[in-house]
Amino acid sequence: MKPGTLAAVLALLLAAVHPAAAQLRIDINIPENRLRVVEGDSVLRTYRVSVGLPGHDTPDGEFTIGRAEWNPSWRPPDREWARDDRFTPPGPNNPMGRVKLFFAPYYYIHGTPDTANIGQAASHGCVRMRNRDVIELARFLHTRAQPTVAPAEIDGILRRSGTTRWSTFRAPVPLTIRYEPIVVQGGELRVFPDVYDRSRIHTEAVIQALLAAGYDGASIDRGQIRAVLQRARAAESTYTIQLAEAFSGLRRREDAARE
Repeated sequence: MKPGTLAAVLALLLAAVHPAAAQLRIDINIPENRLRVVEGDSVLRTYRVSVGLPGHDTPDGEFTIGRAEWNPSWRPPDREWARDDRFTPPGPNNPMGRVKLFFAPYYYIHGTPDTANIGQAASHGCVRMRNRDVIELARFLHTRAQPTVAPAEIDGILRRSGTTRWSTFRAPVPLTIRYEPIVVQGGELRVFPDVYDRSRIHTEAVIQALLAAGYDGASIDRGQIRAVLQRARAAESTYTIQLAEAFSGLRRREDAARE
């Protein structure tokens, strides 16, 4: 058999054994402080997270999650904000929590014992989750990403909280980190704070969000968008409004096509 043919056969066999692995991905929207586990067009899980503070921005872009560290230790980085901190061994009170998932050099999705700020920009660039949530997420990835640590081993690893254990994913999971303060979903328009002051809250951003959600461009009224954004700017936090309340005459693309 030719090498190219053999590679194709192996790829088909791998797809048969792990048919959904290639479709599974993680999506994080920074202004929303939400992490979603997505398969195809279905959202399997949604978690509240904390992203980086302004000046410690969580990076946006395309990444992959290729390994996990259970019961991590924490060594303070050589940064001004960590000047007075000390090395913390593995354990329940570790700043990295019970597990961290690597997606870029020095950036992780990780747990935290301090949950007061979950759902707000609070970290120094990493993505923080409640320990129970990041454990659930990591367990799920261990069922789908061909890990070097079997899912059945995780309970024992967690019981030995003072011992660090590494796991590599032979099928790394794609991760998209977006910066989209305007979201159209479930018949609502949500305007989240422009936490990194990137000037992303404007009329064109609303239009693009409506188009992406399947609404007809000819039915979108710029004047109505400007009125909505004026109210959103006056709000102290996330502004939410029903599309039917905000926009008269707005139609879905398929409805417009039938007329």
